[in-house]
Amino acid sequence: MKNMFHVERYNKTLFYKGFFLFLLSTVILSCSAPRYAVDVSDYVLLEDGKHVMGTEKGLTAFLFQNQPTKITFNQFLVEKYDLGKFTEIEYWTTVEGTKFKMMLYTQDELNKYFDTTDFIASNRVPENAVVGSQVKFLAISVINEFNEDCLADDSLFKNTVIKYLKDLKDQYNNL
Repeated sequence: MKNMFHVERYNKTLFYKGFFLFLLSTVILSCSAPRYAVDVSDYVLLEDGKHVMGTEKGLTAFLFQNQPTKITFNQFLVEKYDLGKFTEIEYWTTVEGTKFKMMLYTQDELNKYFDTTDFIASNRVPENAVVGSQVKFLAISVINEFNEDCLADDSLFKNTVIKYLKDLKDQYNNL
């Protein structure tokens, strides 16, 4: 008796299809643009942050690394400037004879306005060493009495404010 319906698998065809799919997926993944991360060892200025009355675009923010082994930055500011609250910190200060309003971003605001996944925090510590906050980055925007963005590229106060913010950051880091 002869088998009339003899079916044989096409192993070669399956192998070629599998190899082709593997090769195609490798080519597609290798052609995608790589993402570059920025190391925020000092600070970064980011545009289009918080909005204030009288401005069309968002404020520029001074972004820097948090120090998780220190007290929270909010607590540092409350103690340094005798502020009454730990949340939604905004305060006026005078630098070189000019009044400026400092506005600290909450973590929700930071996530709302900026994509911090493009930045690397170089000061990672184990969870059991965290004293303050576990957030990786902090941001501050600054305006003057006329609601002008003092960190914008065209601001006359940019260098003065950056120097003040760097000194403030260094004071916090050296606690």
